[in-house]
Amino acid sequence: MIFTCTLNPSLDYYLESDKNLTPGKMNRSQLEYYEAGGKGINVSIVLNNLGIPSRALGFLGGFTKDFYISLLAKYEYILPHFTYINGPTRINIKMRTADGPTDINAAGPYITPEDMNNLENKAERLSKGDYLVLAGNTPVYLAEDVKVMLKKAIEQEVKVCLDTDPGLIRDMLGNGLFLVKTTPEELSVMVDRKIENEEDCIAAIRELHEGGAENAIVVYDNKKAFISCNAGTFEAMLQEGIEAVNTVGTGDSLVAGFLMNYLRSKDPVDSFRFGASCGSATAYSRTLATREKIDSFYEEKEVREIPEAA
Repeated sequence: MIFTCTLNPSLDYYLESDKNLTPGKMNRSQLEYYEAGGKGINVSIVLNNLGIPSRALGFLGGFTKDFYISLLAKYEYILPHFTYINGPTRINIKMRTADGPTDINAAGPYITPEDMNNLENKAERLSKGDYLVLAGNTPVYLAEDVKVMLKKAIEQEVKVCLDTDPGLIRDMLGNGLFLVKTTPEELSVMVDRKIENEEDCIAAIRELHEGGAENAIVVYDNKKAFISCNAGTFEAMLQEGIEAVNTVGTGDSLVAGFLMNYLRSKDPVDSFRFGASCGSATAYSRTLATREKIDSFYEEKEVREIPEAA
């Protein structure tokens, strides 16, 4: 079973208009809708679209909790397994206007030691063969507790996948991570040097792989991705020359596709190819990747091996 964990999910309120946003003035939207947000939830949604069940862990609370759960009800293969807290789940504002997207993200509720302990108890029920995907921001004050939770999961032979704060990933590398997904900005923190180009990215993810990440993936400018794994280092395009429609969730879709394919093939290279197809499908859709869109990209998706420097 795949478990996703989103420590600070959001109820995303989308407002769309074909007019420009004018600061300091009254602005009216033409379309409004809500979506369940959060990087771990995005992974679960793409897995759902691929017909793969997942259990969604994390914290939900307050007056937004029940509405958030109701939004997940349309996804047949997402099994909510949240820890309920007193503080309200945050509401993020996502404005889509003629002059581009503008997001206003809330900080989110405070997580008490008791809340964290309840989540840890849920995580302790995972066992050998399960996958745990921790995606999204980890509050600084929870970092040590989260490390303890992840180390226990690894001891239970759970395959831990991280797409979270670079400092936490760096601290966890030596414990044996199954998958790390990151960005150049985060990667620079992990290797303690600037990442200025693709060559720097490639060298850095090779370091992550050698340092303990079985599969290390970096999404570069939302246009391509690199992986370093036991089979070598490879790249795949996410955008194919045409400007993307939507880059939100591209990396989350890649992670979901990689895991879905790996469950059946145990082949990291083909799983990377399928994951990149999911990333492309999201990039060229208004919503997260659907199976039909993914399949259309997979047929032509190419993965190129990057040789070691001479």
